[in-house]
Amino acid sequence: MRLSTQRALLSPPRGRARRRLAWRREDGQSLVEFALMLPVLLLILTGIIKFGLMFNNYITLTDAARSGARALALDRGMQGNPCAPAIQQALGTATPALNANNISITTSFSGSETCMTGVGWFQGDQATMTASYGCDLTILGINLYPGCTLTASATEAIE
Repeated sequence: MRLSTQRALLSPPRGRARRRLAWRREDGQSLVEFALMLPVLLLILTGIIKFGLMFNNYITLTDAARSGARALALDRGMQGNPCAPAIQQALGTATPALNANNISITTSFSGSETCMTGVGWFQGDQATMTASYGCDLTILGINLYPGCTLTASATEAIE
């Protein structure tokens, strides 16, 4: 092979051939693909975090309902109005992460929704506590479920 042919093979292309090779380069391809996919990945990550927090709130609310029902079942109407102090104390200790003003509570004893001393407070009857908490599923300013409410219920036998 002649020396001039070897130099032509080793030297970089010039002119039109160089411009053609510049258009074929793929230096920034992965950066462009990442820039296109980053918002989608962040949206998915934000959704996972939001649903995880909502599930944590549900577990906390379920524990609070169970604690409140247990406090009602153990109190058995020995005090003046057993519902208010027992529920407030049980909810205060069981839900430090939730806003207590957003929790609505319903109690029932053996099917009747009364909370008076001596009514439905017999050993073996059922004390049921239902707690509801409004949840927020807003992701990037879009409310995915406007009427979202977490509800937990627990029933304990009165002792």
